[in-house]
Amino acid sequence: MTPSQNPITPFRMNKYIQDSIRNNLRCINTGLTKPQMKAVAEMTRGLFTAGKPILRYLAQDKTKTAKKQAEKYSRHLTNMDISGKVSDFAFRKAKHSIRKNTIIAYDLTDISKESSKKIEKLTTVFDGSKRKPCAGFLIHGVGINSLLLKLEVHDNLENTTNQIRRNIIKDLASKLNKKGIFVFDRGNDDKQFFKDLRHNLKVRFIARLRSNRQVVVKETGDIIQVKNLKPGKYEVFLMNKYNTNVDLRYIYTLIISKHLEENEPIRLISNLEFDKYNSNEFVTMYLERWGVENLFKRAKTKFCLEEIRVLKYKRFVNLVALVQLAVLVSTITFIKLQQSTNSLVIGVLLLYKKFMKQKSLSFNIDSFITYMQQSLKPLIVRIYKPPDQLILFSRRQVEKLGLS
Repeated sequence: MTPSQNPITPFRMNKYIQDSIRNNLRCINTGLTKPQMKAVAEMTRGLFTAGKPILRYLAQDKTKTAKKQAEKYSRHLTNMDISGKVSDFAFRKAKHSIRKNTIIAYDLTDISKESSKKIEKLTTVFDGSKRKPCAGFLIHGVGINSLLLKLEVHDNLENTTNQIRRNIIKDLASKLNKKGIFVFDRGNDDKQFFKDLRHNLKVRFIARLRSNRQVVVKETGDIIQVKNLKPGKYEVFLMNKYNTNVDLRYIYTLIISKHLEENEPIRLISNLEFDKYNSNEFVTMYLERWGVENLFKRAKTKFCLEEIRVLKYKRFVNLVALVQLAVLVSTITFIKLQQSTNSLVIGVLLLYKKFMKQKSLSFNIDSFITYMQQSLKPLIVRIYKPPDQLILFSRRQVEKLGLS
């Protein structure tokens, strides 16, 4: 049956998106009670219909006050832990597409809570948009093949940033069996970290260096800052912990590339084979790291990640996990939309293309999320009305009890 023979109505479109959300929610239902499952389903749906992770806005039941539903959501967010379940679900979806040279992008972002003072475990972060320190939370993120694999809130009272970063990479490296290439921004420029990646974690990586990083050029033996090297590809050593001797145990590949004329050169270090890739290939692999930046932006702009308003840290972590889940569900549905030959899905695609034309949008995951948010209607709660029964009390007793 073709889409023209079986037209997709707004009702069927709403049902398709609803089913997609419900089917993907099964991944995190293990270990949850039925009331918790229901609350998670309502909150996830609310993230699409409301677009903001504010508990009153997520309310779906029109027969109850938003305040009462928000209290219910708050209680359930305190009594469950879904962050790990969402990350495991993301990994299961991503692992089948990971190959030897798949880019695994790690980066840090922040959630600015400048006006908040009473949220548990609030710390100081650097707000990149305002270019100043403020109150908030650090978030560890990992992206693979357009999927947001990790969105982990940093607990500053339990571990340092470096410890959490190492734990994340160690966990992924053990699951991936040496597949993939980890890519890091220059905020992770740390020679001890590079040695740990190579020697202990045994992963392949590419990392951007700060301009003042000292290296030892193998060919000449010169100790030099990378900003003073000409564009090219070098074999280099790093200095030891105290910069007193050269660590000759490990040779690294250093790339200095003027990839954009108006910008300063990009400086990369890697443990990949020196002769296997040219300079442009190293730079191209590194620039794929921007995919995780786009995932952060998507969580912040499409689902308003920074607008979370809860006081308890555990509720905060679980709400961040639900935002991650909403981004994942959107991405998975978008990918399925492009790959499926099912007539229903093709009909959805036609409606999406019509939506893009009306709104002057491009074909991408961001416009598709906007489409999902506008297509999905708030939940309609059907109230069960019991059949009429014979009243056991007299009319006078009924009036006294206030049942009339």
